[in-house]
Amino acid sequence: MKISRTRQGFSLPEYIAYAGICRAVRAFERADRFAVALIVSKWEEKGTYLRAAAAYLNPRGDFRVTDRVYVGDAKEDTYDTILDDLANKKTIILYKDEEEIPDEIAVAFDAVVHVDAPTTRQVSGIVKWSYGIDITPEEAGVLARSNWRRLKLAVMRGRPMSRVLTVLQKIEALRGAEEASQDTVVKRPIANVHEAALEDMAGYGEAKDWGLNLALDIADWLAGTISWDEVDKGILLSGPPGVGKTIFSRALAATCNMELVPASYAKWQAKGHLGDFLKAMQASFAEAKKKAPSILFIDELDAFGDRASTGTSDNASYDIKAVNGLLEQLDGLDGREGVVVVGACNNPDWIDAAITRPGRLDRHVRIPLPDLEARAGIFRMHLRGALFDEEHRAFAEATEGMTGAAIEQIVREARRTARRRRQNLSGEDVFRHVPPLVLIPPQVIRVNAIHEIGHSVVGAVLGMNLESVSISKTLRLAPQHQAVGKAVFKRDPWDRRIKEYYLDIIAMTVSGMAAEQLFLGCWDDGAAGGAGSDLHEATKNAIALERSFGMGQKLASYGPIDGKIASEIKSLDAALMAQVDAILRKQLERAMVILERHSAACLKLADELAERGELSGREVLDTLDMNSDESVAARGYG
Repeated sequence: MKISRTRQGFSLPEYIAYAGICRAVRAFERADRFAVALIVSKWEEKGTYLRAAAAYLNPRGDFRVTDRVYVGDAKEDTYDTILDDLANKKTIILYKDEEEIPDEIAVAFDAVVHVDAPTTRQVSGIVKWSYGIDITPEEAGVLARSNWRRLKLAVMRGRPMSRVLTVLQKIEALRGAEEASQDTVVKRPIANVHEAALEDMAGYGEAKDWGLNLALDIADWLAGTISWDEVDKGILLSGPPGVGKTIFSRALAATCNMELVPASYAKWQAKGHLGDFLKAMQASFAEAKKKAPSILFIDELDAFGDRASTGTSDNASYDIKAVNGLLEQLDGLDGREGVVVVGACNNPDWIDAAITRPGRLDRHVRIPLPDLEARAGIFRMHLRGALFDEEHRAFAEATEGMTGAAIEQIVREARRTARRRRQNLSGEDVFRHVPPLVLIPPQVIRVNAIHEIGHSVVGAVLGMNLESVSISKTLRLAPQHQAVGKAVFKRDPWDRRIKEYYLDIIAMTVSGMAAEQLFLGCWDDGAAGGAGSDLHEATKNAIALERSFGMGQKLASYGPIDGKIASEIKSLDAALMAQVDAILRKQLERAMVILERHSAACLKLADELAERGELSGREVLDTLDMNSDESVAARGYG
């Protein structure tokens, strides 16, 4: 085969598909130009055939090659949309069957060729070519009939072929026994044409690693080599809206070859009455058990709340019973073997601690905003080979701070623009829909610089390890929240977190406001009010001092203090707000004293930060030129 045995991203399934593509288009091997429709009989593996066809047209990954390959869509492929694609030198379009090819474009193809499922002889030859070993016809048949996603995971984890074959043979025997015991065979639904498997997705980090390992464990469990007790029962995914928690659940189900049962707090609560809510919840769990092995995806898990902070109202009683009902289903007196629960939320601190105890959703993974490489991978996934890797990276650099959902929307709108223009998708189409960057006015840059220098100076004086301070000079015109500055401190995880530790944190947190007050006459609402703002975070820490850690006027504790408790604190403890206010005011005054003592250095640093955009921690400390004992003296001032 005219392809490397070590091609990146390729394993046994891709090589099998590649061989099938080669056989199908053999008649056009020497042609300079062709357009072929390939009918893929093993349609559930269309993604593998798509990658193999792309490698056939461009085996060296040359960015200058303009040949195209993609999955056909009977609803979208028309004369206008496909004409430019067929103008490329070589075009391969995959279809499920001949009926999927629109009549008006069928005549444009040089040939319509069926790609048959691989034979045992062909699989044997490919294993010999790629692994250098001989296998029996029976073993080749197991490989040919197996789920290729599971096969890819098994071989990519470095298992020897003998071990891979043993696992697949046990799974096939188990499947056969299950089907023989049923009057009808329930077939798994075919995923959406463009649904990505987990191994092809970018931006999920630890969650992706967990999912790929789960797929192997599910395969081993089905083969009988491990018990269900050795399989992870669930995971909690948290992160801001749009990072792809729902997409992850679909990809996980596809990779594990498991049914996906979607559910959510809102769906269960649709009728409002507690009895209906609990019945809907029970129905979702029952459906997941019936379809096992399955994945039950529960969205909006933070909407259940925490029983420790619900109070005594009627609504509180509803919430307590709802959480108790969920715990009962997660534990399941009759067991939930074969059901993996994936919970998703925006605010993990709002979730009842009992939900995340061992045996329930005991693993928590935060899905952050995608970094540069992840964004490039997300563009690559959604563009499906329409553009080149160099362009993917350029798009990624232009979309810093954007979510995976926002990137998907950009690609969708870019495709629509290209269709309306009756032309191929171009990089310009994508950039046209990237929210533009605007320059932040100089006067706003100076305010931001003063604010961040306030954090930096107070933190440094209080002995915190300042690594850097930076501000942005541009802002993207997009609805997502965007940070315009940050001071980065590296804290020692072994620091003893006594009362003074938290008072220092509060003082540093409000010191941006203090700097604005001292040098500009007042602070603006960017530092206060909203969830995650400086004042909000400082308030949460002050509440924790008073009512969680026993370091205030009372020894009693409410337990962990999260954003939900902070927002409902008036109804829980009316006297607390006065105590919290006193702490905040004292630490604000403390920060202002420190800043006033270093006012000349602060203004000099703010000017440098406004001009350069970033300063190192060393530069800040050198400008402060503190006395050796000043940091020690400042601590404990609160």
